[in-house]
Amino acid sequence: MDRTVRLPRGDRSLAGTMQEGRDMMFAELAGVDMTEADFYWALFHDADLEDAILARCDFRGAVFNNANLRGADLRGANCGLDNLGGTTDFIGTDLSGADLREANIGGADFTDAKLIGTDLSGVNAISVLPQHHVTCFCGADLTDARLTGARLTGATYDTRTRFPRGFKPERAGMVLRIGKRDRR
Repeated sequence: MDRTVRLPRGDRSLAGTMQEGRDMMFAELAGVDMTEADFYWALFHDADLEDAILARCDFRGAVFNNANLRGADLRGANCGLDNLGGTTDFIGTDLSGADLREANIGGADFTDAKLIGTDLSGVNAISVLPQHHVTCFCGADLTDARLTGARLTGATYDTRTRFPRGFKPERAGMVLRIGKRDRR
């Protein structure tokens, strides 16, 4: 039995709802309006959320690995650590052209994510538990991303991370992480 969640563009049935821990893996939610929904610990592996409206949603502890969030509206979303210190994961996720203005991404993992042309203006990437989980941009592609006013102190990157032309991560307080993957 196929349990994939499918909603048509423009649907608002999830806006403002409590969806804590919901399994949304492989969901087809392109263009769906989920404004202010609570998706704490939800699973969005491989989901299609292109152009979805996710403004002011609670995504603490959610997993978006390999999801399509191209052009999604995540303004003011809470993508920081959950109450137990667990991360929100965007590993391998495509966030190209997404709007994350003023979002809390402190402690989130963007390893190998595509953030090409993403608006990260005013985001807070400072982790509340920097001794355990920092925001990770290792291997991420931030080409042409907008970073005006982004608070990035302590966030990590590696030699594979691509930044917008002229951006100096060390001036923003970011930390170069040297590891096994960097020694190729």
